[in-house]
Amino acid sequence: MIEAIMYSAIGFLTATLLALLTLPAVWRRAVRLTRKRIEGAIPVSIAEVQADKDEQRALFAVGIRRLEMEVERQQVRTAAQQGEIVRQAEALRSRQETIERLATELDALQTEHASVATHRDHLRGELETTTRHLEEARAALLQARTELARTRDAFEDTSTREDELKIEHVALTTLRDTLKDRIGELDRQLAAANAHLARERETVRTTGESLATEQRRNQTMQQELATVQDALARAQEERAALQERIERLTALAAAAPPSAEAAPDGTVDTAMLREHISDIAAGVAHLTARLEGPGSPIEALLAGHSRVPGAPPTLADRILDLQAAHTAAHTAAETLAADETRPQGRVVAG
Repeated sequence: MIEAIMYSAIGFLTATLLALLTLPAVWRRAVRLTRKRIEGAIPVSIAEVQADKDEQRALFAVGIRRLEMEVERQQVRTAAQQGEIVRQAEALRSRQETIERLATELDALQTEHASVATHRDHLRGELETTTRHLEEARAALLQARTELARTRDAFEDTSTREDELKIEHVALTTLRDTLKDRIGELDRQLAAANAHLARERETVRTTGESLATEQRRNQTMQQELATVQDALARAQEERAALQERIERLTALAAAAPPSAEAAPDGTVDTAMLREHISDIAAGVAHLTARLEGPGSPIEALLAGHSRVPGAPPTLADRILDLQAAHTAAHTAAETLAADETRPQGRVVAG
């Protein structure tokens, strides 16, 4: 404990010693700063002194002006307060008059209340009488309501029946309109079916005529094809026979001395063979041109051909002759078919 006190005392004394050592320096600095501040505040020249005086005068004038303005504001406020006092006095006087008037009215109301109380007692008696009459009227009204309810039920039943009849009428009207529309639609369908049937009959008639024509044309072509095939077969047989004959003649000519009569026979046979082969070739070309149709190359070749009068018939001449004969036969067949199918067409149309 004593040591702590001693240490504390030693510390305090040490701090005091240090403070005493640093106090002169602090004092000198404070004196120096104070001197500088005082020197800065005190004017040094006459101009600064005059400027300081002017500043003081200006500050004083500003203060005086502020005081004057404050006095003016206070005067205005005082005047306003006086006006407010006058207004409040007027309001107080008006309220006093109102109180007096209300007191007078209160006396009148009290008198009127007494008369109203008397009248109320009289009305109470009348109210009791009216209440009895009202009860009687209420009973009568209840009975009338009961009668009205029964009448309303009967009316609702009648209205319901009327609505049902209206619905049935609307349904029947709708059904009638629907049937009318259906009948009209069936009439239109029947007319369309009749028109379609007429067109189909016309189409059948036209198709029958075309089919008959094509059948006849096919039969004609088949006959011509069979004829050409027969002619070709005969030509092949004749060619084989002529070939065999030529071979025999050649063998005989090689074995026997030549004679003057053999050459004409061989030339005649060869010419006949060539003529027959040309006819067969013309028939084959004609049939090919018919099978190929209008765009056949044979038709294009025959288009620029012309006959030479007095010259032997060429292959083109033979084809043209066959076409002319076929055209004449086809025209005659069509005329005959038209004569045959005209009565049939009238029967189909009927």
